[in-house]
Amino acid sequence: MQFSFPENFNVSGPNYQGLWWNSPGESESGWASILRIRTMSSSPPGSTYDISGKAWWLTMTATKSAEGIYGGTLYQTNGAPFNAFVPPVTLTPVGTGTLSFTSATSGTFTYTVNGSTQTKNIVPQIFRTPPSCAWGAEPDLTKATNFQDLWWAFPADSESGWGINFTHQDTIIFATWFTYDINRTPLWYSVTAEETAPNTFTGKLARTTGPAFNAVPFDPTKVIRTFVGTATLSFTDGNHATFAYQVNDGTNVATQTKNITRQVFRAPGTVCHQ
Repeated sequence: MQFSFPENFNVSGPNYQGLWWNSPGESESGWASILRIRTMSSSPPGSTYDISGKAWWLTMTATKSAEGIYGGTLYQTNGAPFNAFVPPVTLTPVGTGTLSFTSATSGTFTYTVNGSTQTKNIVPQIFRTPPSCAWGAEPDLTKATNFQDLWWAFPADSESGWGINFTHQDTIIFATWFTYDINRTPLWYSVTAEETAPNTFTGKLARTTGPAFNAVPFDPTKVIRTFVGTATLSFTDGNHATFAYQVNDGTNVATQTKNITRQVFRAPGTVCHQ
């Protein structure tokens, strides 16, 4: 995933970094939006489901238009299968989105996708003690001890088009892996990875299906998680890690290890502290 920012980018104001979901929490468990950066919030990407119920994700670079308000174009990305990454990827605009925040822990997400318009009240997803995040507080990202961020293949930009988001709270990382199936269509997996050794986190990979993104009402009882493999995250420092996975999900099968690093939209990047 690639994003560009204007030269007059302002980093003052609240930091909305984290994994957000419908308010009240757990009322629509099964989809989420990932927010990154300060004053220019980016939601790359958001995990939801297409009209068939298949795991589906969209991205948006949201530009600040007023205090607490950010908007942009929503894109669907198609790329090479996760087990044989070959660029390029293609971006197709499918709608627009607006993020409006009343505080650092409360907001709305209004979107129009393929002709359907909805507004969701959103709050951060908290499963342990959340970290505090700040842009530019630590220019040396290798010194970070909390790994919350959007990561991609190392070296940076070598496999632009897929990413893995870490929501790191205490000794648990909830990771969402945004990639593509063998048909080159968007696919996401998730893993709740617990710390099994210093700076090493392991868990079961899950594929999730659920109600279509425009379902009214959204029925969380129809969200189905199927375990399809395992994943291990091993960090050598705050900016370098390996992502080892084994996937056995029908025609999507692979055992691979990827070297990964943080995706920094605007240097020096955002660092979180527990």
